[in-house]
Amino acid sequence: MRKLLLLVRISKPAYNKTLYQDYKIYMNRQKNFRDPKYNHGQHDKYEGAILRGPCDVKYFEDGKEKQVHLNNDGIMYKENNAYIFCMYKVEFDEKSYDKKNNTFYHNISWDYIKSLWDDKDDLEMMIIKNTNVFFRKFLDASNREGKKCARGLVKYDLQEKIHDKVYFEKALEDDFEAIYHKVNDYKEQEEYRLTVINENSGDFLELSLDNDNSLMFDILPIKEYGKNIIIEISDLEFDPQTNMPIRFSAALQYVEPIKIIESQY
Repeated sequence: MRKLLLLVRISKPAYNKTLYQDYKIYMNRQKNFRDPKYNHGQHDKYEGAILRGPCDVKYFEDGKEKQVHLNNDGIMYKENNAYIFCMYKVEFDEKSYDKKNNTFYHNISWDYIKSLWDDKDDLEMMIIKNTNVFFRKFLDASNREGKKCARGLVKYDLQEKIHDKVYFEKALEDDFEAIYHKVNDYKEQEEYRLTVINENSGDFLELSLDNDNSLMFDILPIKEYGKNIIIEISDLEFDPQTNMPIRFSAALQYVEPIKIIESQY
């Protein structure tokens, strides 16, 4: 079953090349995304938040009872030395599938691309086409370096979770819980994350994958402001039990969409 078809990363070419040329995953420290120096597509003051005031809470950590008072603007974060690689997911949706032509269409909205746009730098879209191979390499590399790891979809429900004592307690106990929840302001990111816990690093971590040239990429420069990107996936084969794709053509097509009428300024 393959509901997840592709993984996409829109970034500066220098960052993407770390993966498609060097076979290294460049991972940013989770708490760094709270830094206002990051652009709108990356900065999130609630990144890693597990509790928001006003409230008083008692809890146990490392066998000791602790107490926290948060005022109206107070936020408590999970500080877990987590390092993250963020991607955009393309999942199969029957509503966007043309059965007659056996083609699936996925529209990446300009609203998402715009949040990453910087007219001072080039921007490109890197598409990972064989996601199962990518995940296996990630797991193998994490195990080889003895690091705890996780992967999965982000849920956009943090605005409720950070007022929930059950979530707070679970996030304290679990290294990964606070990584996969964000506020719904970022829902257009359709984010999929790879995560490792690393106690001995700085602002970033490079995880080296087995470089056997088996990963399949498409690279698409993004040169024009104000355009959606439409991906066409053809020749899909389906599992008769689940009705989900199990394979598809690696020859993806990228449709020239209609330019959105919008001022850059």
